[in-house]
Amino acid sequence: MRNNRNILLAISAMTVFCIGLAYAGGLEDENMMQMKKFYSEVVNKGNLALIDEFCSKDFVEHEGLPTEKKGVEGVKDFFKMYKTAFPDLKFEVGQMIAKDDKVVSYISITGTNKGEFMGKPATGKRINLEGIDIVRFENGKAVEHWGVTDTMTMMKQLGAIPEHPAESMSKD
Repeated sequence: MRNNRNILLAISAMTVFCIGLAYAGGLEDENMMQMKKFYSEVVNKGNLALIDEFCSKDFVEHEGLPTEKKGVEGVKDFFKMYKTAFPDLKFEVGQMIAKDDKVVSYISITGTNKGEFMGKPATGKRINLEGIDIVRFENGKAVEHWGVTDTMTMMKQLGAIPEHPAESMSKD
């Protein structure tokens, strides 16, 4: 009888453990689906009105956006600026990893500069660079973002800074 009780306890413990793993994996999968949907709908298709669906009203941006507004409104301004400057802007996910409440994405960013960008006229040049996004989720919505984008490469590709700065200095 004691053996049967130990077996039942072990089976119960394993069941609770497996349900916990499935639940945790479910939230991580759900958060990754949200990230993929954000890239697809907001960035790639330009549906900026959907930003409110993806971001919490208390959203915090840690990357430092080139906009005066903060939170969700800052995110809207940021993507409006980029979609105006690069109407064909695309974020393609290379790798995506989820752990607990965070999703990390390694992305390739491409686009053609066909509109004003940061006060400069369109160059018609293509950008092709990489970035990393880390997003924390609560209740299916993004609440925080940290990111690193290779803006140096982008500025070189747009001709805003010399490709080889040392060479341009030696000519002066």
